Amino acid sequence: MKYYILVDCNNFYASCERLFCPHLEKRAVIVLSNNDGCVVARSQEAKQLGIKMGEPYFKIKDLCERLKIVVCSSNYQLYGDLSQRVMRILTEMAEEIQIYSIDEAFLTFPDQMPLKEIYEHCIEVRRLISKWVGIPVSIGIAPTKTLAKVAGATAKKNPLGVFCIASKAVHEATLKDFSVGDVWGIGSRFQDRLHALGIRTAWDFQKQDPIVVRKSMGVVGERMLWELRGRSCLPLEKAQPKKSICCSRSFGCVITELSDLAEALSTYVNTACLKVRQQQCCAQAICVFVEAIIDSQTGLRQHDSKVVSLPAPTNDTSQIITAAKACLKMLFQKEKRYKKCGIILLDLLPSGNVMPDLFLKPQSSNRKQLAEVYDHLNARFGKRTLFYGAMGVNPHWKMRSEKGSGLYTTSWDGLAIAKCH
Repeated sequence: MKYYILVDCNNFYASCERLFCPHLEKRAVIVLSNNDGCVVARSQEAKQLGIKMGEPYFKIKDLCERLKIVVCSSNYQLYGDLSQRVMRILTEMAEEIQIYSIDEAFLTFPDQMPLKEIYEHCIEVRRLISKWVGIPVSIGIAPTKTLAKVAGATAKKNPLGVFCIASKAVHEATLKDFSVGDVWGIGSRFQDRLHALGIRTAWDFQKQDPIVVRKSMGVVGERMLWELRGRSCLPLEKAQPKKSICCSRSFGCVITELSDLAEALSTYVNTACLKVRQQQCCAQAICVFVEAIIDSQTGLRQHDSKVVSLPAPTNDTSQIITAAKACLKMLFQKEKRYKKCGIILLDLLPSGNVMPDLFLKPQSSNRKQLAEVYDHLNARFGKRTLFYGAMGVNPHWKMRSEKGSGLYTTSWDGLAIAKCH
């Protein structure tokens, strides 16, 4: 029988912050969004204190100080690197893998592997991740992906960190103890509707008539029902190349000068082009967009954008920076107060499918080699080891990150210091 395995990193962002700061263990920790705006992650201790996801930080700042809650600015470079390390281990140990999010992945092992061996293998996966990366994970095993999500949530309460839904007795007992609102894909909208019908648990939901569920919740709802009954409807999905790539950020302060806006946009172009090259694609068009504050009291904002086709498909950062800055000049209005800008690289196609244009001068092979060296050095020695002058030397518009942790794994300067006595 085929089993699906869900591996879920526990309180991932908070666990990443604790990894290099052991004194945070057992303490309530929250992580804030870009510009330290609102809560995007909480440790178990913070959840128990009633801190809610999405809560604006200014509303709970006094509470955090009073309860001595540790507040961290988001450190996506650290989280992304640790996530890659976890996923690398899972890729090596699984037959197939679907990376579902930064902290979750579905796995499968060979169909002929006995359930007992699968369970022991999952215990070993958990041990290796803890030893090699240091991040705690919970693992759920079940005949379907939806049940694996239920098992994964249940595993968080299990001392071994692994839970299996295989027998009918365990299946029934687990679903009867699992709120229908917590089922993968239900959401608050469907939850209210189901509660009104007296359906409170996952077991109640899976007992419903599939035809009735399809009429009220569509094919997605019916699929959830069959998955909860143990019939697999959702195979592992293979990662598909993105057809567009976007990079944008809100600024740490309001921008009124074109030169500052151009520096920010060039920085985002640089990040987007790196992602396109990693995907081995080229962009055929770009969209530049800006966001200006109209009324600071109400938060009213105005959005403007400009789309242009590129002369030829490219992933060359300098060419796209030039095109993006030309769009920005057309969008910029001196009296406006800008709070955000960004770039979308559109109509991506594989680099190997790019046809040369008879009427354009072919791109020098040196440009490709330069991009490879540029990416390699920045990957090895840290971001902005090399950077384009258009990105600015010391940008003052960068996001606020007043409570940021170090770049412990992605920068030589961020390496932990061992003191010997």
